Amino acid sequence: MTSTVAVTGGSGFVGGRVISALKREGHHVVDLGRRPGRGGADEHVHVDLAAGRARVPRLGDVPLVHCAAEVRDGFDRGMFDRNSRMMESALALTTGRVVHVSSSSVYDLARPSVRAQPAEATGRYRWFGTYGESKFANEGQLVAARRASAVILRPHAVYGSGDATLLPRVLRASRYGVLPLPLGGRAPHALTWVDNLAAAVLAALRADVDGTHAVNVTDDDPVPIGDAFRAVVGRPLRVVHVPMRTARHVAAVARGRSGISPYSVRQLGLERTYDVGGTEELLGWAPEPGTLARLAALRPS
Repeated sequence: MTSTVAVTGGSGFVGGRVISALKREGHHVVDLGRRPGRGGADEHVHVDLAAGRARVPRLGDVPLVHCAAEVRDGFDRGMFDRNSRMMESALALTTGRVVHVSSSSVYDLARPSVRAQPAEATGRYRWFGTYGESKFANEGQLVAARRASAVILRPHAVYGSGDATLLPRVLRASRYGVLPLPLGGRAPHALTWVDNLAAAVLAALRADVDGTHAVNVTDDDPVPIGDAFRAVVGRPLRVVHVPMRTARHVAAVARGRSGISPYSVRQLGLERTYDVGGTEELLGWAPEPGTLARLAALRPS
């Protein structure tokens, strides 16, 4: 049966893939944002979500997938405020179910994430960038709204064809054939294939969910981050160990020119694996394996 689903952030990598997945299932998709989305939505409604809730249309009880967010390393109070207004606007759009695409950046980056449970995201720790702090605050906005049904999805390092963020960073950071990382790139990471994330969104829309629940969404085959980089680069790459303190200093001096920032050093240099058992139980969803093979398919020709 065809049903209407609203999507914010459809012009982005994740939002566009979500629209495509919804269309394949026969949904009528309304894309809301400043620019028309990717993926062939049925309707585009021009709206600046960052302008505040007073300027958005009301869609009744249509379910909403909220992908819109400003993403950038570093600290920027303006970005925090804009992401907060976007969530406020998204909540004003509909009284229906909300599926919010959040981030693993809400966890404590000062220490490894070892099969991290959703409840470990408390916010009672130091933030290493505004993005993670703002995503955690956005989750709080959704919880405070006390929706009858809402799901928060936390992916980690989303990758796939069409990515304009992660892949270019990897290629830029490894262009000289040597990549310095804490632990020599041995830290295991559970990455998130964009199509696994889109499938989780569909499952979250279908699932019998009462109240607001946060779950992790990652591939089920964690890989050493150095191996992930080698798979993408497709040529010899020497990943060398440097102490965390040194790596942070180099990233701070380079100020992102190398493709590695102080934030990403912490994100990539330590273990980042997440428990998805609750995700499978709540949503009836399980990820497709094959991380390294999919990364290798992204190699530039």
